[in-house]
Amino acid sequence: MDTQEQDGAKAPPEGCPTAEWTVAEAGAWLAARSGAGELVELAHRHAVSGRVLLRLTEGTLRHMGVSPRSRRRELLRELLQLRLQQELQELLSIVGDGEVTPLEDKAAAGTEDLKQEQCWRDP
Repeated sequence: MDTQEQDGAKAPPEGCPTAEWTVAEAGAWLAARSGAGELVELAHRHAVSGRVLLRLTEGTLRHMGVSPRSRRRELLRELLQLRLQQELQELLSIVGDGEVTPLEDKAAAGTEDLKQEQCWRDP
């Protein structure tokens, strides 16, 4: 996937570890979320980089001014999915077998079916 422009900020290149995202790249990720104009502004105001993005909690979001609670919860679900994708990428880089399984495809696509799939590979 090519680098995309999102509200004037470049989205991080595919495969770039989330923890290495700049504030602008984290803002671009937030801009892709629904109703995110103010989230991008809050992220810039609070210097939310990729590393910070991965560590956000409901309390942190509330302190930043993200409201209502349902919006914080929705964002936290998306952040959890982002964390899981990051963890999967890191594990795959350790294993280094280069083969992509259907489970990995679903994780990369960010589907809800991920939690219903079998997590073990057959030897």
